[in-house]
Amino acid sequence: MRICKLKYALSLLLLVAGSIRTFGQLKNFENLTHFDDRKFHFGFYLGLNTMDYRMTNYTNVYDNPVFNNNLKLRADTKALYGDKTALGVKNDKPMPGFTVGGVINLRVSRDFDLRFTPGMSLGNKRLKYVGVNVDPLAGGQIGSGSDTLTYLSTPSAYIDLPLGFRYKGFRHHNLRPYVYSGLAYRIDLENKRISESVVHLNKTGSYAEVALGLDSYLEYFRFTAEFRFSYGLTNLIRHDTSAPLPIYGYIFKELNSNIFTLIFYFE
Repeated sequence: MRICKLKYALSLLLLVAGSIRTFGQLKNFENLTHFDDRKFHFGFYLGLNTMDYRMTNYTNVYDNPVFNNNLKLRADTKALYGDKTALGVKNDKPMPGFTVGGVINLRVSRDFDLRFTPGMSLGNKRLKYVGVNVDPLAGGQIGSGSDTLTYLSTPSAYIDLPLGFRYKGFRHHNLRPYVYSGLAYRIDLENKRISESVVHLNKTGSYAEVALGLDSYLEYFRFTAEFRFSYGLTNLIRHDTSAPLPIYGYIFKELNSNIFTLIFYFE
């Protein structure tokens, strides 16, 4: 699934770049020849994203160390799970989201820029469970059937705080490719509502980010198309012993977030 998303995003990036190049060839002179000489410049961006999880699960839910010193929690969970101690879970089909933010660019050298691009990303991750029919609206009660599919959506409203370096290639007429590498800190403002009764997640996390992009120098501004991959470094799962029982949450050993974003910059 991730390979398909990567191919789709790269194809769209190449299509946009090709369209700009075709338009640019109508003119035989270079635009904004001193744009990259500025010490600082600013801009904004719009983007589309998809989000999913990387996960590591316990083979048996009672392998989770949270049960070692809490017999009551174990008994309560067993009453809810019944004999279902091994649950299958995976990402469901990706759902589109939206990203918006601003750009603060510092020229470090001819080939390097330091960029701070704070913004906000709205999106949704969707999990598919196999094995138990659980209805969060009914207090997490287990239904009948051993092959029932249960879906859980975890919406996110991230405050994005990315900081990184761009290494720029040589400019060819009005086009200039680059690669980006950096780190991001994200704060999730979404309270998860129903999903909090099923799985408890930390609100903050760190990400490593890499990106490929192409600058296009138009007559009045620089337009950039970029594909960025954000790799979650933080284990988001939070196993509570005092909070309301997360029905499916105990099967997770680690839960990390991935974000794929196609970004369009206007600077």
